[in-house]
Amino acid sequence: MIDKTANTVFYLLRHGTTEWNQQLRYQGRADNPLDEVGERQGSLLRDYFKDIRVDLGVTSPLCRASRTLEYALSSQQRPVPVIVEPDVIEFDFGDADGLTKEEICQRYPDFYRMYVLNEDRGHSQAPGGESLVQVYNRVRDAILRIAGEHPGETVVVGSHGTAIQTFLNFANGIPAEQMKRFLLYNVSVSCVEISPEGIPTVRFIGDRHHIPEDLQFCYTHNDDK
Repeated sequence: MIDKTANTVFYLLRHGTTEWNQQLRYQGRADNPLDEVGERQGSLLRDYFKDIRVDLGVTSPLCRASRTLEYALSSQQRPVPVIVEPDVIEFDFGDADGLTKEEICQRYPDFYRMYVLNEDRGHSQAPGGESLVQVYNRVRDAILRIAGEHPGETVVVGSHGTAIQTFLNFANGIPAEQMKRFLLYNVSVSCVEISPEGIPTVRFIGDRHHIPEDLQFCYTHNDDK
């Protein structure tokens, strides 16, 4: 029986790689599927979660996140309910979606400086898309709402690099305007507990012990998407 007075435990999964990841293209709302490497990465999550009882799955509407979540839940001994949560979707990069770092530098130098170079990430605004503060607020509100609706449960969330990073900033007590970058490899796992009062405690960030070296993937200058 679930203890309704206990903390809700969230495992936050960054999805496996896609073709755009491999091409180092910024990837926000484009609904790209996992590539062959991403599928292999996702399969590693079966063993990761086989001894963890999961009560609920939550996924971004994008297929790269939902497919990664499927792998994470595939070793559970019973069906796990899954809900699609629009507010854990990736940062809307707007007109920068699908561009490389170099192309963004040429076309949108202010966004490049603030977001890509991480000089003022908390005030960055994607051209024709969201501000990072908007992402911070919606992801925070969604996860706190789910925690309130599922007290004492264990929840696995399939989401995205920037979306997860914004919540990790909140959970670490970092205000939206002062956001920092956390290094998150594809199919890395972060864990945050939320108390019944809505107070977060970070257990770990970006665990990748389950990923062999030949399947580890992350950007040198951009660890998002």
